[in-house]
Amino acid sequence: MCLCSVVVASACVILVAIVIITPSVAVTQSVISSICSQTQNQEICEIILLIDNRTNSADLPLLSLISIEVAMKQVDKNYQAFCQFHDNTTDPGLKISFENCVRIYQNMKDIIRKDYKLSQQKQYKSICDLGKLTTLAYDCENGLPSNSPTAAITEDMLLHAQTVAYTNSFVAGS
Repeated sequence: MCLCSVVVASACVILVAIVIITPSVAVTQSVISSICSQTQNQEICEIILLIDNRTNSADLPLLSLISIEVAMKQVDKNYQAFCQFHDNTTDPGLKISFENCVRIYQNMKDIIRKDYKLSQQKQYKSICDLGKLTTLAYDCENGLPSNSPTAAITEDMLLHAQTVAYTNSFVAGS
């Protein structure tokens, strides 16, 4: 009887140790689907998150970082594109509009850097301004003529902005 109690106690200690020591469980496809179902395009959102090979084995904290990193890459890409549009145009009005977009995308870069640090510190509830990325992308595009060649990169930015905002909102609520 005494040996049985020791075995049971040992098993309990081992189970508790496993629960405490085991890292967070990887996010499932249903979690990604739940996040992405809130966006304008669930399929593209899932592609955005799964483009990073770490996503398949990521826990929620890593998914937060991944989503921010992927959004930052899109912000950087758009920033560079608007810098090139600005430098290459000879139309003074368009030059001013592209310069405004460069400033907007610099602001977006600043927001993402700040939120990345908060995510690294696991302060998910403090990440509250990623939704501004969508507004800023629209502000840039709305300041351009309707025949501007920027619609596609703005759409990409909007999809990335929604993905990062909803991912981090999900992580904060978990």
